[in-house]
Amino acid sequence: MTRSTNPTAGCNSYSPSKRYPLIDTHCHLNDLAFSTTLPEVIGRAKAAGVCAFIVPAYDMGSLERTAILAERYPDFVFPAYGLHPWFINEPLDFPILHSYISLNNTVAVGEIGLDFSPECPPADIQAPVLIRQLDMAAALGFPVLIHCRKAYDQLYEILKPYKGKLRGVLHSYSGGKEGMARFIDLDFYISFSGSVTRRNARKYHKTAGAVPPDRIILETDAPFIATESTVASKVEPCHVLDVAQKIAEIRGLTLSEVCRVSTGNALRLFDRIPAL
Repeated sequence: MTRSTNPTAGCNSYSPSKRYPLIDTHCHLNDLAFSTTLPEVIGRAKAAGVCAFIVPAYDMGSLERTAILAERYPDFVFPAYGLHPWFINEPLDFPILHSYISLNNTVAVGEIGLDFSPECPPADIQAPVLIRQLDMAAALGFPVLIHCRKAYDQLYEILKPYKGKLRGVLHSYSGGKEGMARFIDLDFYISFSGSVTRRNARKYHKTAGAVPPDRIILETDAPFIATESTVASKVEPCHVLDVAQKIAEIRGLTLSEVCRVSTGNALRLFDRIPAL
């Protein structure tokens, strides 16, 4: 989840005759912004070639909404459960969280992480909550969806002891080309969102050009991250096609190749999702 704004545009379509299935590995269809439009949103995503959505919870209130969505759309919505650092000042119930993570259709623990932006809870409160959730993921064998802002050094120090016990993804990664290798060494993937589509996002472009092909996955973080042409509040899973198109441009690849590689990586990381 990241706050952003930008102009508005619609979804592109991806010719089924040329399509390799896309996965939006991080979108908040559990957000109330989608409460009355989900069938249309899913239809537009399918037209864009998106065949699966990983939907992470982020606070206690979103746990049940996420589970209901996954029951309603079992062939498309794959749930993750976690407590985001923005919301850990609220009352937390870790046994309830654990019960959701233990559901049969869960694919990951998330959205969890660290955010040392000034408006967020203190670091000494965030770290223990993150560690407790990392422990749950390691014990149950789930990958983790990590949110990180202004805290990559601290995150790395927390994750180091889990090497060989835990894997996951740095969602909408913003840590720069130089910093990503240490996380890849810990068996983490690097995920790109609409941020990379922006014309002047040179830092993201350099990272997208440098990430090893077997470590790249795609997402939208809908409805929280804008693309070059779409305001954040209007972003949907269909816009993951825009992300794939930009990655193809940056890396000098065909769109089909980016879709094939990123989807294969996602299925390898989130191995509880059936083959598409």
